[in-house]
Amino acid sequence: MTNKISKSNGDLAFFNSRIDEIRMSGHARLKAKAHLARAEAMADMVAWAIHAIAGLFKHGPAQSNRPAASTG
Repeated sequence: MTNKISKSNGDLAFFNSRIDEIRMSGHARLKAKAHLARAEAMADMVAWAIHAIAGLFKHGPAQSNRPAASTG
């Protein structure tokens, strides 16, 4: 993954370089980087969902245009 998905991708480069320093097979290294990218994508999805739900509550219920019923 070379696309910037979120602001945390700067840290992703750091973690990828740390993975490169660990002695492991090429397949295990590829799997580790894929797991890291998947975890970042999941974190982005959760953050987006929280933001979307907060936006729903921020705007509140829709206002109706009909007059209020009298209590009398």
